[in-house]
Amino acid sequence: MLKWVLRFFYLMIIMVATVYVYGSANYSRLEAYYAEYMNDYVDDEATYLEGINTLMNIDYHQENPAYTYVATSDTHKFTLSIYAIGVTLDDTLYDGMMIFINDVDITEDGTPVENPKLKIEVTLSDNTYLSGEEKVNTATVLHDPEKPFPYSYVPALFLLYADNYLQIPQEEGSTDPISYAMVEQISIAYSNGETDEDGALVYNDTLLFIGAASELADAAYNKLSTLTIDNATLQVSENFAGNQPTDDEMTTFGLNANRGDLTEFNSVIFRTMAIYVLIVLALTYVLFFHKMVMDKVRSRRMDGTNQNKPKVEEAIFKDIEYPKEDGK
Repeated sequence: MLKWVLRFFYLMIIMVATVYVYGSANYSRLEAYYAEYMNDYVDDEATYLEGINTLMNIDYHQENPAYTYVATSDTHKFTLSIYAIGVTLDDTLYDGMMIFINDVDITEDGTPVENPKLKIEVTLSDNTYLSGEEKVNTATVLHDPEKPFPYSYVPALFLLYADNYLQIPQEEGSTDPISYAMVEQISIAYSNGETDEDGALVYNDTLLFIGAASELADAAYNKLSTLTIDNATLQVSENFAGNQPTDDEMTTFGLNANRGDLTEFNSVIFRTMAIYVLIVLALTYVLFFHKMVMDKVRSRRMDGTNQNKPKVEEAIFKDIEYPKEDGK
């Protein structure tokens, strides 16, 4: 009985490991795609955003951003763009926004900062963004251009008009219209790569950017006190005749659904899974079949030895020695 229990647990471990290995292999495929078609194109919006459609499984993004801000500082430059996007989750199309940062060019004391690390943080009007097991009013993304995707996120933050993102929770049974949190503030901090004694990145005390709809006291190289994001402007699907945009609607609203071809990198998955299968087969053989096979091999060797060993035939006639009596 114990043997079958152990076999069951072994099978369960193999199934879990298979899911994990396949997921890791798929991440490696995404990493290969990012390195080939995105890593050097972050400042080429058309190319990079097509890659984001591919990696992030986004249905479309609006080609022309709804909002654009170009930094005014001579030493701390970047471009912030906010695009309307559409994402399908559980067969339902949701509107959303993509806050995208590129064209980053930072100079400190006359020296350019190579590959600055960015922390993009958005403050919402309500606690709607799921972080861990609770809903909070801040969403944060960290981007390190020296790390490959997905070990570092793209320089963008995504918010959907859906539960766990922007949708304000309602009491069960409520018939009130669904409402959404507003973006109240966007801030961008940067690091030149320095770390503290615990290995955590140290961000500059002065923000790269902060924007809101009011005057701000925070220190920043770039400030915008007139940042107002209208949710209705980004909810493009409200204009669709059906649940999904038609080709004509894609053109009318300037939507871009272009995606790259990930099948070009399927060999990464095939190679990883082939190695994994060989390891599983070898491990299964050692644990469950090796002893059985060796016993059979030893048994055959013993049979072969006994067959080749010459038989000692007893004589048909042989002298019989009788015990002698004492003194005779």
